[in-house]
Amino acid sequence: MLDQDREIFDVAAHTEHVTFQKTDRPTASGYNLPMVVHDRLAFSPEEYVRRYDTIQTAMAREGLDALLVRGPENITYFSGYETPGYYKYHCVVVPKDGEPVFLVRDFEWINSPEYAWSTKIAKVFDWDHPPSVTVNVLQQLGLGEGKRIGVEKQGFFYTVDEHETLVRDLPGNEYVDATGILWDSRMIKSAEEIEVMRKSARLVDMAMHAGWEAAEPGASADQVGAIVNKTLIENGGEYMGLPPFILAGERTCLPHQTGGAAPLATDDLVYFEISASKHRYTAALMRTIFIGTPKDEWLRAADAVIGAVAAAMDTIKPGATPHEADTAARAVTQKAGFGEYHRNRLGYSIGVSYPPDWGEGEIISLRQEEHRLLVPGMTFHMPPLCLKYREYGIGFSESIVVTETGCERLSEIPCEVVIKS
Repeated sequence: MLDQDREIFDVAAHTEHVTFQKTDRPTASGYNLPMVVHDRLAFSPEEYVRRYDTIQTAMAREGLDALLVRGPENITYFSGYETPGYYKYHCVVVPKDGEPVFLVRDFEWINSPEYAWSTKIAKVFDWDHPPSVTVNVLQQLGLGEGKRIGVEKQGFFYTVDEHETLVRDLPGNEYVDATGILWDSRMIKSAEEIEVMRKSARLVDMAMHAGWEAAEPGASADQVGAIVNKTLIENGGEYMGLPPFILAGERTCLPHQTGGAAPLATDDLVYFEISASKHRYTAALMRTIFIGTPKDEWLRAADAVIGAVAAAMDTIKPGATPHEADTAARAVTQKAGFGEYHRNRLGYSIGVSYPPDWGEGEIISLRQEEHRLLVPGMTFHMPPLCLKYREYGIGFSESIVVTETGCERLSEIPCEVVIKS
């Protein structure tokens, strides 16, 4: 239970050292949404109101009295709040009527006025049982009996303990899986979101070029990776959901591995898969380059994967399906004789990310048997690649946005074979 020092309170009353103003911005539902507007917000107030309205509309459709937002990507999307401290309990209680309440670790609550627009928080102390704090907040909001509460049953962060606590302490409520509400909202990006992702893509392009310059005979993948990381951070990149994957020689066949101390040979290949993040919004790019004289099989595999990317981009447009895009790409690698080495889905949604991932594949993926229609504003990373164990891994990718007429690349680096002689 919350004691007197841990009541829900207006964050403005406790942050005299922070400069901001409170504004009331009407939403489509007619509710005046209190907002703290300040320079640290990644997006405009109107963008956050749009997201709030989208989520409220979905809640109404599902007949929810409240929604518990638990995943760090979802919390950032909804409120603007950013922290790598999501390993500790964070939760936004979104009632169907009234202002959201942000449950945040006491150690981190001062991040709220820096990053989030919400004005009400409840502290969670390190000695609290966090789900019990949520129970208390729900009771104070009048959501403790006979209510329909949406929870993220498919997320990483809504635990068995949390669910059992809610069911035990507030047994009069119904707890339903509402994971899809935030996922569906995040699936289609706004113009503001896409613009931030373009900034991430520029960082990736810079890092990719720097890595290519550093890839010389005698250098190791570890050394090349150091240059890539340095370039990302020096130019304003933030910590990524996954590290850059930079591999050389036969180690290129190993999925999701990094580096290696062995020096590059005179005739070798180097695999790059790099992401960058701004305001937790990610773009990524995969390329494979060749040092010296590449083997014929390497070049044929590269041509097959590049062709797969092109076939997918020709297929992706509003009204097409992920299944169709994956099928088009897979047909190219299969025809070229590399079908058995092309094991992965064509791609996955990309946008808001925290470790342990830089993608949003749980939301939607470009894969077989995914038949939801593609619509403008969806964003994907498409990394088809061929992995031949103990010999090579060759891949090329694009981060793309679905447009009104097709799709558009976020990177400016051509998708083509590069040979450094």
